[in-house]
Amino acid sequence: MAKSGRVWIAVTILATLVVPVASQAGERERLEEIRQQRAKLHEQIEVHEAEADSIQAKAKALNETMILLRRDLAKLDADITEIESEVRTAQARIDETQGEIDKVEGVATKQAVSLYKAGATETIDALLGAKSLTELDSRIEFLGVAAQKNTDALIEYHRLQLEIQDEHAQLFATKQDLEATRTEQARIYARLDKSYTEHKAQLAKLEQILGHEHAEEGNLLIAEKRIEGDILAAQAVESSLARGVSREGFIWPLNGAINSYYGPRWGRMHTGLDIDGTTGQPIVSSKEGTVIMASSYSGYGNTVIVDHGGGVATLYAHLSAYDVRNGESVSQGDVVGRVGCTGSCTGDHLHFEVRVNGSPVDPLDFLP
Repeated sequence: MAKSGRVWIAVTILATLVVPVASQAGERERLEEIRQQRAKLHEQIEVHEAEADSIQAKAKALNETMILLRRDLAKLDADITEIESEVRTAQARIDETQGEIDKVEGVATKQAVSLYKAGATETIDALLGAKSLTELDSRIEFLGVAAQKNTDALIEYHRLQLEIQDEHAQLFATKQDLEATRTEQARIYARLDKSYTEHKAQLAKLEQILGHEHAEEGNLLIAEKRIEGDILAAQAVESSLARGVSREGFIWPLNGAINSYYGPRWGRMHTGLDIDGTTGQPIVSSKEGTVIMASSYSGYGNTVIVDHGGGVATLYAHLSAYDVRNGESVSQGDVVGRVGCTGSCTGDHLHFEVRVNGSPVDPLDFLP
């Protein structure tokens, strides 16, 4: 090869390497920027999630308290209903007693008038001034009028009145106490319900914010992975080109140690090179061509085959993922897939073959 030709090839390779390096620098800056954005966003998400957990815990506690209050309110409602039933029963007794009062009222009035005319106003005041049945009995005993015929209707009249008062006082006092308690508990329940509603509204708003933040975090992660992939792809091309281009125009598809060469192995023919790598590592097309296969292929696992024309094709096997499709045109250095261990495989690596007119040949005869 003439000196000028070698210089031209060297310049071409150098230019090919310098451009990706410069591009990688910009991509790395962008990657770092995205990572910082995602870290900051993640911190914000953690704060909001802690806040959401706190609100959720408070809402749960409020709901549990409200459940107990609802039980108490239901019990009070039952008690009030029972008291109201007793009031109706008592009212029937009161109506009956009132009938008895009506019967003796006329006689009692006459006895009161007779006592008044006789000047026994103290007796009238003593009997009618009693505030309870016990007090009435005490006054009757004190006055010694229990056996007096001119006071029996008057005494019965007032006794019946006091019985009605007692019925009313006891039942209505109980009902008022129950209703007062229920009113207070209902007021507390309404306050808790309002607070619970406010907490749920806050939680819904915060969950909406978190939804947007998680979506944004996901987008940043996708962008981060994409840039990482671009950098890895650029590094793969750079690494392969660093080993030069062969006279036949091929480059290494993966820059790694050769674990197994072309030739007999374990009593059978090993039809390619096993190049060491790690799962997900980009594999580049050794030369421009057309993808004629990108699918699972027996023991080869996930496989890509690129036709380079002139009866020459390259095969890339055991891939963890494809980066090309059938019929797609690829340039030298384009990523065609990722290192993996699919098919018959004992560890992460690329099985690389060169086939001429369909038959495998030693890839080292085509590689720089």
